[in-house]
Amino acid sequence: MSLSRRIFLAGGTCFVSAAQSTQAPSKMPPLPRLAPPYDKNTINMIGPRAGYAPQIGTLVTMLTWMELAVIGPTRGLTQPQLDFLLDKNANTIGALMLHLAATEVLYQRITFNNENFEKFPADYQAKWGAAMNLGDAGRASIKGHDLAYYQDAMREAREKTLAEFAKRDDAWLLNPLKEPGWGGGPVNNYCLWFHVCEHISHHAGQIDLIMKRLPGSKPDGSAG
Repeated sequence: MSLSRRIFLAGGTCFVSAAQSTQAPSKMPPLPRLAPPYDKNTINMIGPRAGYAPQIGTLVTMLTWMELAVIGPTRGLTQPQLDFLLDKNANTIGALMLHLAATEVLYQRITFNNENFEKFPADYQAKWGAAMNLGDAGRASIKGHDLAYYQDAMREAREKTLAEFAKRDDAWLLNPLKEPGWGGGPVNNYCLWFHVCEHISHHAGQIDLIMKRLPGSKPDGSAG
């Protein structure tokens, strides 16, 4: 188990990042306001939640658990650390956090608004295009922001997701869509939103690696 991704679940504020490991041990800042609020007494209980249909509630607990793998470890980072580039082809931690918000907004439009498009709509492209595509556009434009900027973007996207989930039932989650999924076979909303969850996990691993390469960091011996 990686120190930088999961120990915060046990102690709330006891996490020390790789970037801070050369300093005297200290408590991290408290977790920012999350959607839904963080509760260490229930965070590791995957399953139905009040206010949602059973399957949707289970998905909510998975999305919440996975979001903390990003929000928890990064909550003490400075703006220069958020902007750090490992190499000329890499993405910054800040850009990856904004990318997660952009992805969630995209899947909101696909699943809640029933939008089906071959290319990003103009309004989405204008606001989220660089964050969604990353690469040169992301490296050029996503920088100079403090941590709250990225935390707020992720929280606001999640608040919209949860509000929309509360309006829907498990039939909506499980029924196959008219449009084919990856590979041409059927796909349902559950698959699409589980992909959002898996996507967070994918980039949480990248963020772990970058944090261990930040200037002044000391490898902790864990994977990544």
